[in-house]
Amino acid sequence: MDLDVESSSISQLRSHCETCFPMMDEVVPIREKYVDLLEFSNFNGIPYPVIDSSRKPRRFLADFRYSWSLPLSHDYPLVEKEVLSSKRVHKVISRLKEQNDEQKNRAVQFFTEISARLSKVICRCCAYILYKVFRRLMDKLLVCKEEMNQLKQAEQTGIPIVYLPLHRSHLDYLLITWCNWHFGLKLPHIASGDNLNLSGLGWLLRATGAFFIRRRVDPDDERGKDQLYRAILHSYIEQVLEKNMPIEFFLEGTRSRFGKVLTPKNGLISNVVEAVQHGFIKDCYLVPVSYTYDAVVEGIFLHELMGIPKVRESVIGVFRAIFSGFRQSKQCGVVRMHYGRPILLTEYLATITASLSSHRTRPVRMTKLASSFSYRELVPWHRTHSETVDDRTMIRAIGFHVVYEAQMMCSISPVAVVSCLALAKWREKVSRSTFERDCEWLCENIISEGGDVVGYQSKKTKGKDLADYAFEKLKSCLKVTDEYVAPRESHSSFIQLAYNKNSVICRFSIKSVIAMTIVSRSPNATLLFDEIVEDTLSLCDWLQFEFLFCRPCDSLRELVHNVLSSKDWSHPIRGYLTSETIEEDGFLDAGDFQIGGTVRVRDSKSREALQFFANLVRPFIQSLYLVSSFVSSERCSTEPTSDNNIIRQLCQESLAGKISLPFSPLLESINSDSFKNGLRILKDKGLLQRSIPNSTARSSNSRLTELISNLERVLEVK
Repeated sequence: MDLDVESSSISQLRSHCETCFPMMDEVVPIREKYVDLLEFSNFNGIPYPVIDSSRKPRRFLADFRYSWSLPLSHDYPLVEKEVLSSKRVHKVISRLKEQNDEQKNRAVQFFTEISARLSKVICRCCAYILYKVFRRLMDKLLVCKEEMNQLKQAEQTGIPIVYLPLHRSHLDYLLITWCNWHFGLKLPHIASGDNLNLSGLGWLLRATGAFFIRRRVDPDDERGKDQLYRAILHSYIEQVLEKNMPIEFFLEGTRSRFGKVLTPKNGLISNVVEAVQHGFIKDCYLVPVSYTYDAVVEGIFLHELMGIPKVRESVIGVFRAIFSGFRQSKQCGVVRMHYGRPILLTEYLATITASLSSHRTRPVRMTKLASSFSYRELVPWHRTHSETVDDRTMIRAIGFHVVYEAQMMCSISPVAVVSCLALAKWREKVSRSTFERDCEWLCENIISEGGDVVGYQSKKTKGKDLADYAFEKLKSCLKVTDEYVAPRESHSSFIQLAYNKNSVICRFSIKSVIAMTIVSRSPNATLLFDEIVEDTLSLCDWLQFEFLFCRPCDSLRELVHNVLSSKDWSHPIRGYLTSETIEEDGFLDAGDFQIGGTVRVRDSKSREALQFFANLVRPFIQSLYLVSSFVSSERCSTEPTSDNNIIRQLCQESLAGKISLPFSPLLESINSDSFKNGLRILKDKGLLQRSIPNSTARSSNSRLTELISNLERVLEVK
């Protein structure tokens, strides 16, 4: 049977965070089937479908009629006068030494450079064209009607909406605007990097809502901190929100090169928070957004993942990319959009401030790995050791909370499920029937963790149907016959599979790190429970720039205990672990941090499952080991060298086998994204000097040697 990609295993919409918003007792809407935006013109919009799908009307001119008949009833006023006359801009101009007239001219230039100029006529033209483009690139473009109804209700309150999507593809810019148009919502102003303000195309992006932000203001202002420019940008965002127009920007700052979420940047969200705190706008709704692609239209970023610098966008490059994307029909497969529950920023400010203020740090005893101070249970939204919560900490916490919610509401593609099994369990040839059974096993695990697999219905969908769907998309990465399945032995194939696999890890991140600490010990060894917990927390600390393990309002230690006390792990008969202190429903009370004792792996089948979960994070630990070994070896220069050159050299020498290692590195562990995060965490922990920004020199720090030794222990499979 074909996969029913419009159905979902989740019967209700994802609710709010109960820790942060316990007083919100609204009825959570029941989720019906997703609807396909690509079919709206055939049925003249919602409700969809209005007739039996086997009797669709002729498509002739349907897109054209729909695009020009669907109303665009909202106004999008220019805010030039308000921005240039704002107190913030006047204050900066009066503080600068140069003549006011010159600064006023610069202010006008900055506004012209930044501002969007939304045109309804051009938006309609683009809406019609996008029907043709999206049908070429996608099988379906699915959204949830109930999620859109929540957005409609939020917009009707008169409070502006801030859309905060994850960033996977250049298509992300288009999808929210196109979806809002279908449902009669206001089109957002979209923050875009100035690298997209291309000659001949910048005006088109402005006309569809883009406003451009400089990465650097002038050659002498390397960090882009020109006071006047920042004042214009800040005032522009305030005025757009004050006019009740929505804004969209990417908290991650750039597209994910490796298929997993990036730690959020603080710049634009801080402007929104400040606007509310200072009373310039009363409030705004924050709405996380995420996307599920079978494949992104750009393909894998292999050159960038090998440390080759990104080529700046150009008009020729854009047309070349468009042509390349159109060569393969339905390249993106099934695409799903997910909108989170709109939450008022004032509620975030109140609850997260209270949550961070009430938390007290616990001393962390590391049993084998290098110890370090850690606030908020070893995750990086608090960078100081004070008990008070400053604005920067609060803004970071809001960003982490929104990004975490976005990643957790995202559906998992069948392509990601198959890629995950190919890398974490069956890197060698395996029978096709066994692989198909494991597809069902992994999908059931994802659903038990609160996730959703596109097209998979628990206990109904066959693993064969899901695998066949994914095999069609992974021909370049997998060898598939009627008898067996095996990955193709090439670096690009493993990188592609890893990109897909990484979208699954958020469902098992804590479980995977726990499994890693267990499988590194002897199979029949008796393990101290406290050692498992402490080593897990330590590994989470070292991987804090790779994964978002929990929300800022959560306790990571408590979540580790919750995993170990769950039925999958502690069930007296079927759990992965067994213990002499076991109870009827498990061996641990998750709320009691004083309970210790010993545990061991139940049997070979349990160890096989733990090995699978451990293999999800093993490549990232190997990457950290490669970075640590390289920067402490003679192959690394004693003179500061740019991080990009270090990463490129490390990629090339690792693939060439020039770095002596006590293990055979997984090919997907050799990538610039993981190496960059490895350098970042080593600098953050003080194991590398930070005297020259974005540069690295050889280190002889004794703690680095200790880390290398401890990572070897973790990576060793007994």
